[in-house]
Amino acid sequence: MQGFETIINSIIKLGIAMLVGFLCIKTGYITKEQNNGLSKVIVRVTLPILIITSLTSLEFDTQKLKNSIYVLLVSIVAVAFLFAVGTVTSKISKMDKSRAIMHRCMTCFGNVVFMAFPLIQALYGAEGLLYAAIYELANDTCLWTLGVYQMKSIEEKEKSFMGSIKNLVNPGTIAFVVAFVMMAFGLKFSGIFGEVMTGIGSTTTYLSMFFIGGTLALVDFKHIYKRVWLFVLTAVKMVIIPIILMFVLKPFNLGEMVTAVVVLQAAMPASTILVILGMEYDGDVLYCAEGVFITHLLGLLTLPFVYYLMSVI
Repeated sequence: MQGFETIINSIIKLGIAMLVGFLCIKTGYITKEQNNGLSKVIVRVTLPILIITSLTSLEFDTQKLKNSIYVLLVSIVAVAFLFAVGTVTSKISKMDKSRAIMHRCMTCFGNVVFMAFPLIQALYGAEGLLYAAIYELANDTCLWTLGVYQMKSIEEKEKSFMGSIKNLVNPGTIAFVVAFVMMAFGLKFSGIFGEVMTGIGSTTTYLSMFFIGGTLALVDFKHIYKRVWLFVLTAVKMVIIPIILMFVLKPFNLGEMVTAVVVLQAAMPASTILVILGMEYDGDVLYCAEGVFITHLLGLLTLPFVYYLMSVI
């Protein structure tokens, strides 16, 4: 039960940090532009440093390499399964095209960095973060290819698909490659420089939660309770599919950590970046923003529940 206490404590801490960000935006103490600037600091500076310092602290061996390959393969399957379920539920609900695409993407693409990395690192340390980063690679590859391809209109799809591939080269993926090379050669930051880099990377956790809270504060949630399919999305994406993955992965004996990381990543709330993409490609932004709000709010309850189920199944 120690692991369950860890996730409860982690969720409470993350929730408090989100609340601080939420209140800062709601009261006008921090502006939307300043909050958006914070996201750039996280994505371009603190997160890449966190990935490099955490992964290079690992003693890489054959087993971790095997686990990494397993995680990559299983992650691709999990993301594909999430997308398929999103497609089915959007058809059942008879949504219009714009809303259906956003619903599909929200089901498929979770907040696998800002929310997942801090939580998984708290539960499983640097090795867990390694596997979480690999899941992110699978998630981002599908997001910037299949996801963007879906959002673009038919006549612009070809151009969008090729252009979106460039987005795969970002600070996070570059940091992952750099960390892998450093691990292969046994290199790591040391001394005062290493301490500073580790300290900067460690700020990612609370900065990320602050940013999420600030982003959610911008959502008008007066009519959210009427969005029945958003609650269906939350139940399917964040509870039902993770449970299915638990049973599907169990016979393969991939190890507790590998299975847990994939399941928790699949159970993450909808990605906040989908709101930005929805605005750019004329998606149903209101529906998406409300979905991001609901999934993050309820995620504070569903993530501990999913983790508890993993401990008893």
